[in-house]
Amino acid sequence: MSNNLAQMAPMPVHGNTDDPLWRKLWNAYEPIITALRRIPLVTDVEISGGMFGVTAQLTDGSHLWISSAEELPLDPEEVEGFHVRRAHEDTPTIDELVYDSTEDGEHSQHGNNLVPLIQAITAFVTERHLAPRLVDLVSVQIQGVSAKHQPMSQLVQGPFDDRHAAVKEYGYATHDLMQRGWRCIHEQGGFEWPLTVWERNGEVATVYLAHVGQVTA
Repeated sequence: MSNNLAQMAPMPVHGNTDDPLWRKLWNAYEPIITALRRIPLVTDVEISGGMFGVTAQLTDGSHLWISSAEELPLDPEEVEGFHVRRAHEDTPTIDELVYDSTEDGEHSQHGNNLVPLIQAITAFVTERHLAPRLVDLVSVQIQGVSAKHQPMSQLVQGPFDDRHAAVKEYGYATHDLMQRGWRCIHEQGGFEWPLTVWERNGEVATVYLAHVGQVTA
């Protein structure tokens, strides 16, 4: 499954996005931000009282605060490990450590390595069900070649967020081909990802289910 098809959390919408300092921090920590948006978590750069950090919103109204030994420096090269806490603006009792790779932290051996940072955050929000759920989108498509060697392409139905509904529509599409005199010459995929190749009077068509992306549920 290509990551390019994955739903990415939207950009934050507020007045700071035009601020040069906000943009500088956003660009500086883009690798972390993009990875979090692919989870997908709505991610932002927080500038408050001279403190800089990256925030990621969770589905229960709490958020992750990502900093370093203190706040995040303007230059990522000056980061001294990462410190991640879960907090809630309206519920002070929600305050827990997620990851700490600063000098005296539990994960200090990882230092500034982004891979274990993102892995730890992903595992935390997945286990707690604090990230939006991703649902695959599937469509029924036909690709083929006419008797005059011209390409044929058709989106039959979709996208569907229920693969069973897509398989049912696939059945209708192939039945229609059969009714119109097409002959099935190849079949694979069963009921999971069915694909069939059809022939009629020198024309060839492939009917299949295609994964076309993801949405959050």
